[in-house]
Amino acid sequence: MARFGFVGPTYTSQSIIADSQRCMNWYPEVIESGQGQSQMALYRTPGLKLLVTLPTGPVRGCLAVTAGPAGGTSFWVGGGVLYQVSAAGVATAIGPVGNDFLPVSMATNGSAGNQLCICSAGQIYIYNLSALQPTGSIGLAPNTLSGTMGGLQGFASKVRFCDGYFAVTLANTNKFQVSALEDGTSWNPLSVQQVEVFPENIGGMEVAYRQLWIYGVDGHAQVYYNSGANAITPFDVIGAGGVGFMEEGINAPNSLAVLDNAPFWIGGNANGAGIAWRANGYTPTRISTFAEETAWAKYPKKCSDAIGYSYRDQGHTFWVLRFPSANNGFGATWVYDTATQMWHERGYWSQEGYTGYKAHLSTCHCWAFNMHLVGDWNSGNIYVMDIAYLDDNGTPLRRSRRAPHVSSERQWITFHELEVVMDAGDGPIPPLVDGAGNPRGPQAMLRWSNDGGRTWGNEHWADVGQGGNYNTRVRWLRMGRARDRVYELVVSDPMPWQIIDADLRATPGFDVPTERLAKQYGKMT
Repeated sequence: MARFGFVGPTYTSQSIIADSQRCMNWYPEVIESGQGQSQMALYRTPGLKLLVTLPTGPVRGCLAVTAGPAGGTSFWVGGGVLYQVSAAGVATAIGPVGNDFLPVSMATNGSAGNQLCICSAGQIYIYNLSALQPTGSIGLAPNTLSGTMGGLQGFASKVRFCDGYFAVTLANTNKFQVSALEDGTSWNPLSVQQVEVFPENIGGMEVAYRQLWIYGVDGHAQVYYNSGANAITPFDVIGAGGVGFMEEGINAPNSLAVLDNAPFWIGGNANGAGIAWRANGYTPTRISTFAEETAWAKYPKKCSDAIGYSYRDQGHTFWVLRFPSANNGFGATWVYDTATQMWHERGYWSQEGYTGYKAHLSTCHCWAFNMHLVGDWNSGNIYVMDIAYLDDNGTPLRRSRRAPHVSSERQWITFHELEVVMDAGDGPIPPLVDGAGNPRGPQAMLRWSNDGGRTWGNEHWADVGQGGNYNTRVRWLRMGRARDRVYELVVSDPMPWQIIDADLRATPGFDVPTERLAKQYGKMT
């Protein structure tokens, strides 16, 4: 028996004959002890459970407030309405905001925490948090949602709070404007700052290390800081001699997120676009691979419509990117894991309107009430996202893994046995039942391609064991022969699926890696 890299990330090359790997609704994790049965395992991505449905949708943005008088609550925009949502899933409508069906951005004013600033449909709204009442009365008068703010010198495209000031980028300009100190209700027309180090319009803005990171649409970026030299225009270019200046702009404004202590974005410059970057200090570092860049380039809007958020779970920090225009408008979701520097995919399996994987249901995220809460891009649903949930709000969570090619210089290989090593016997109790009402264990489906992944053969099912049958072996026998074979495993029953490795017995022997896969992926990175 030999191992052939069954556990791994998504990596589909331009030629699927070169590599056609796919990892959907699983993510690889390196076994850090170095002494486990395998060097890597595939662990399940989280499922979704409904918390509340907002009366208006879709969900366009969210923010958890952790400090100030509103500490310990969350705010959401569904359609054209701002809501406050409690841990019990009670949604209270606060008031209307503009609705352009695009993502909104929100921020609070630092440690004071008495103002919530919402940027929606080109306007700025302020919700007064200073008079919040005890739990049960939250969201009631005298709290007020102020209408569009006067003094803004253009249409607002994004808001952030940095070092005492709300900052707003002005759409279709290379300017940004700052509020009065700790006060989003006051916008001095003179507090407009023009980016002078690059000529193009601003495409994105984020805050990291108490600094404003300003991204241009044509290939440049500049970092600003609060110098304290001028209260009206407080932010200055950081450093001298080009420090804080980057020759990489932003192609997907809504992809920008901060995780792993750095900004992440999909960039672009005069030479082209479609590469994912992270800031290493003030230097852009490429984190996407040819596989992701090839896939994204095939989408109708390339990368420009990507919407990103970040979250941390099970020791991993994930950057989740949804591409709305992919798959005939049903979208696609790609996820980067900073812990392993590998990519995987997530998707919602449905046969309604489109048979196949649609984008994962989440479009925004906040950590509130010790829960990962996400908003639905297609409805007003807010979900709790957790690995304890084994489906997507009642819909089976279909997971698949397409393994690397198995070949040996294009010679015939006879495949005798494939055993997938997994946590068998973890089926639900009471057990699942078949069509005749008889108890059954969860099922795993294996199919394979003998032409490099172009066409696929029949489905072959194996029982993974009812609850408590931990010694069940998940294997397939007498699988014919091929010169080049690709295996694909699919599961969807409600079980905590975890795959450790796969062992293959074939004759004659085929080439296997001489190094552990973890070392190989480390070299690739």
